[in-house]
Amino acid sequence: MIGARLGAGSVTLGRDALAPAALRDASGRFALLDLGAAASIRDAWRGLTGRVAEDNLFFDPDFAFAAMRTLGPDVRLATWHDRAGMLAGLAPVTATRLGRIAPAIRLWSHDYGPLAVPLIGRGQVGAAIDGLLGGLAGSGSLILPDLWLDGDVADAVRAFAAESGRPLVVIGEKSRAMLAGSPTGGADCRATLSARRRGEYARQMRRLGDLGTVTIESSGDPVHFEEFLALEASGWKGHGGTAMQGIVPIAAMAREIVAAKAARGALRIDAIRLDGRAIAMLVSFLSGETAYSWKIAFDESFARFSPGAQLMMEAGRSLSSIPGIRRVDSCAEANHPMVDHVWKDRRAIATMVIGPVGGGALFKAGLAAMRGEIAARATAKRLIQRFRK
Repeated sequence: MIGARLGAGSVTLGRDALAPAALRDASGRFALLDLGAAASIRDAWRGLTGRVAEDNLFFDPDFAFAAMRTLGPDVRLATWHDRAGMLAGLAPVTATRLGRIAPAIRLWSHDYGPLAVPLIGRGQVGAAIDGLLGGLAGSGSLILPDLWLDGDVADAVRAFAAESGRPLVVIGEKSRAMLAGSPTGGADCRATLSARRRGEYARQMRRLGDLGTVTIESSGDPVHFEEFLALEASGWKGHGGTAMQGIVPIAAMAREIVAAKAARGALRIDAIRLDGRAIAMLVSFLSGETAYSWKIAFDESFARFSPGAQLMMEAGRSLSSIPGIRRVDSCAEANHPMVDHVWKDRRAIATMVIGPVGGGALFKAGLAAMRGEIAARATAKRLIQRFRK
C-alpha cells in the first residue's frame, strides 16, 4: 500500500522547518503549509470535509483556522493530493518531542478540540494515510493523539506502520461517552437509566418546576452564545480563571467559530430556562454525520436539580434526532462524573505512536516517558473531578 509513495521523498518537520510558508516533497503531492499558505486551499479544504471517511469538526476550516491563529502559531497544515490533483488528506501538525526526549511530529489536538482524526477522502483512506504520514515521518516518530480505534483511519495507520517497518504502540486508551442516532427518533437517554435514577431526575425536574416555568429550548442563533459565556463565567470556571469570557483571545476565537458554524446552519445551543432565565446551556456543532457537544455551563445555585445532566439528556435526544446525524460525540474525558451516567454508548479513543524504522533506544525511552506523563495527567484530572463533586 505504500511502496513508491514513500520513495517519492518526504519533508522532515523539525523546529527549523516550521518557518517556510510551504514545503513539498519530491512528488509535489505532499505539502506542509503555514496559515497564510493554507488560506489558498481553503475552498478545497472545505470540499474535503464533505467527503471524508471519518468526520472531525476540529479539523474543518471554520474551526481550525480560528484555533491555529489563537492557540497554535507554530502549527502547520500537512496536506496530500491524489494523482488527479484533488486534496485527499489533511491534518494540522506540530513539532514536539516524544516524552520530551525523542524528536517527533504530533497531529494537533488541544483542550478546545479533543479529536485528531485526519481528514481523509472517502475511498482513498489507505493511499492518503500513506502519503500524509510518509511525508511527515522522515526519520523520527509520529504521535497521533485522540484517534478512534475502530475507524478506517486507524486501520490504515496500523497498515502504514506495518508495511514501513515502524513500531506502533497504542497508549492512553479510554472510552468516550457517545450517543448513537436512531432511525425512529432521538436517543431516549432517560430510558437507559435505572428506575431509581430515572425517578430521581424526574423528581428534581418537578421540584424545579415548583420554582417557576421551566422550558427547554434549542436554537441556532449565535446571539445566545453571549448568554452562554456569561453563564460559564458565573461558575467555577470563572472563579478559577478558565472561563472563555475572561480570556480575551479565547473568547474571540470561540465567537468566530460559533458565528461561522451558525452561518452554515451547523450550530445548536440548547438551554433549560426557569422563567426565561438560562440555568443550563450546551453549545454543540454539526459536522457531517456527527454532532459534537462542545461546551456546557450551568448555574451552580441550582445544582440540587442536576441541570447539567438534565440538559445532556434532553439535548442528546434532540441532537441525535437531527436528520443525517448518526452519532453524538460528548467530547468529554473518560469517566466523566456527569455525562457518563446519562449517555451510555461508548467509543474507544487513544493515542497511536509510530516510531522510526526499526524503533531504537531513543524511541523506547521517549515512549516510556510519555506513558508516565499520560498517567500523571489522568491522575490529576481524576483528583480535580473528585474535588468538584
